[in-house]
Amino acid sequence: MALGSDKAACAAELREAMRAQLDKLDPPAGSNVDNPAVRPNFDALGDGVFRILTVKAETFSERELDSAFWDYISGLQTEVEALRAFNTALLQAFIAWNPAVPATTTTFRNTVALLTVPSSTPAAPSSLKGKIQ
Repeated sequence: MALGSDKAACAAELREAMRAQLDKLDPPAGSNVDNPAVRPNFDALGDGVFRILTVKAETFSERELDSAFWDYISGLQTEVEALRAFNTALLQAFIAWNPAVPATTTTFRNTVALLTVPSSTPAAPSSLKGKIQ
C-alpha cells in the first residue's frame, strides 16, 4: 500500500486497525469508527502519522534494500565514465588534427572511426524501496 499524497491513507489505516480492535469486544463495537463524530479524530491522528512519515522521518536506501535502484545508479556511473572517455578521445583527435596536413586528416578519420560509442542509458526502475528511520 502506498502512503499517498495526504493523510487519507494513514487515517484509513488507523480507522481499520481500531475497527479490528473494537470488533474483538463482546459485543463487537467496530462500527463505532464509522460515527461521523469520531471521523475528525482519526483524520487528526492520520495527519500526525502522515507528517511523521513525510516531514520528520529520514528515509534512506541501500543496496540490500533496493538492488534495482543501485544497479541503475551503477549503470549511470558506468555510462558517465564511458561518455567522459569518449569525449576525451574525441577531443584528442581534434587537437591532433591539422586540416592543412593531409596525413592528420586520415589519422583523425581513423581515430574517430575507432571510438567506442557508449551504450544506451540504463532503464530506470519503476519504483524505489527504502526504509524510514
